[in-house]
Amino acid sequence: MPAVPALTHFSRPQTAEDNPFEVFFRDPVYLEFKNHLYNYLRRREEISRFVKGVPGLVLEIGSGVSPVVDNPQGNVIYSDMSEEAMKFMRKMRGTHKVLAMSATEIALGPETVSAVVCSEVLEHIKEDGKALSEMARVLKPEGVLILTVPAHPYYYSYDDRFVGHERRYEVAGLAARLKTLGFEEIEISKVTGLLEKVTMVAVVLAFRMLRLIRKSRGKDSAHPILSIVLPIYKVLNRLYAWIVKWEAKLMPLPFATIVLIYGRKKVPRIS
Repeated sequence: MPAVPALTHFSRPQTAEDNPFEVFFRDPVYLEFKNHLYNYLRRREEISRFVKGVPGLVLEIGSGVSPVVDNPQGNVIYSDMSEEAMKFMRKMRGTHKVLAMSATEIALGPETVSAVVCSEVLEHIKEDGKALSEMARVLKPEGVLILTVPAHPYYYSYDDRFVGHERRYEVAGLAARLKTLGFEEIEISKVTGLLEKVTMVAVVLAFRMLRLIRKSRGKDSAHPILSIVLPIYKVLNRLYAWIVKWEAKLMPLPFATIVLIYGRKKVPRIS
């Protein structure tokens, strides 16, 4: 198995100002809420169908402290722009395969990994074409790329701006870009539908309110209430994830709000 580089250090690590959700791994109560949110559960479920059984190394790009790929065999490399998040992963999850790096400059050699998973990250990257090229570069021939992205520019609104989305994707256009990078067997799976869009606007508004409470009254002021409602929250999100799953399955693609795009890297032809 190829060696994994040591933790890469950045002169300017990502901060809470760069990423409004970095508060989650600084605070275990908020992290619990994030890790049981219905659309996170949906992405994990859908991605697991495609990544299951992949041999060799798996690279998850932009994992933060809430990765979507499990690591029972220790073959997953977690990576993120945030050095603090990667230090957290080393300490709390006991994994040493972590990289603090940009998706546009992946710190691995060519044809190193068997799968790349990039979930809800590509839309945050200005040079997304460069990031896609890097993912193709580090994948072995017949390696798989698994992306989840927010779909359809006509859905772009308040919640997208708040979380720093540069764009939403035209699904056919993104699939065509992958083909030009040498991917085949392109498959598209609907992850969420209209319910997700409406709910996420409400979630972002609630999150902003919680942040204001933390700033005005001290960061622990909301914890007693949050700790009490957390068990109910978990149950409701599991149920809602099931509802959202079946809504997405029944909805036509133009109504999907998050899609998964799968592709397999072609084997070079020998002339």
